[in-house]
Amino acid sequence: MEELIKTFHIDWKLLVAQLVNFGIVLFVIWRFALKPLLKIMDKRTKEIEKSLADAHTIEDNLAKSEKAREEKILAAKKEAQEIIQAAREMGKTQGQDLVDSAKREVQTVIAAAKEQIAGEKDKMLLEVKTEVGQLVIMGAKKILSEVVDEKTNGQIIDNILKKIK
Repeated sequence: MEELIKTFHIDWKLLVAQLVNFGIVLFVIWRFALKPLLKIMDKRTKEIEKSLADAHTIEDNLAKSEKAREEKILAAKKEAQEIIQAAREMGKTQGQDLVDSAKREVQTVIAAAKEQIAGEKDKMLLEVKTEVGQLVIMGAKKILSEVVDEKTNGQIIDNILKKIK
């Protein structure tokens, strides 16, 4: 080993001094550079992990919001369909009510017209009977004026009127 030291010209005093210098430099670098750098890197790592966790939470919240929005849209569509169906049914009901009301009005008008026609018919029949009676009386007067007296004339007229009615 001594030969190795002589071949490479290694001085053990110089080697120890270099080891001490290296230890001091290493301590200074570790104390003033590496330790604060590790703290900063650790802090940055925690911030990144927190950001990732926040991003995951935001993503979950966004998915939940999207799902809630879709559910609300489906509920709104369902409610709109129910409203449309109710409006259709109400329209049918109101339409049927209008048709029924119109039918009742037509029936009322027809009944009133029938009553009016029946009244006019009765009035005309009465007028016809009265005129026929008067014609019969006039004809009978002419025929019987010479044969029958007034008392018999009245009885004949009453009998004829009873038969006509």
